[in-house]
Amino acid sequence: LINNNDKTKLSSLPIDEFWHTVSKLKDYSDTYQYQDISRLAKICLGLPHSNAEAERIFSVVTDVKIKKRNRLGDDTLNSVAVIRSATGAKEINCLNFEVTEKHLKLHNSNNLYKQ
Repeated sequence: LINNNDKTKLSSLPIDEFWHTVSKLKDYSDTYQYQDISRLAKICLGLPHSNAEAERIFSVVTDVKIKKRNRLGDDTLNSVAVIRSATGAKEINCLNFEVTEKHLKLHNSNNLYKQ
């Protein structure tokens, strides 16, 4: 059983650590007391709180794959979506992006036109 001191310690833990600790609690017969409820809580904690990220990706794909670019392959579409997502998060655009020597080495005909 849980005493008042343990309750105080548990209440001060972050929620993921709280449920992990609760999942390890055993009764006097050495069986786990809250295994099922703690497993359910951990699963619920893993669920996204909203679908904003998925909506953002759909928006990027819709912006990229327009009528004039309807033949983009999956790899190209994925690459453009990743680049747009990464540059948008860092507030980078074509005017302030710094091209390094590494970028130039990667951007050559051997890498671009593999057979």
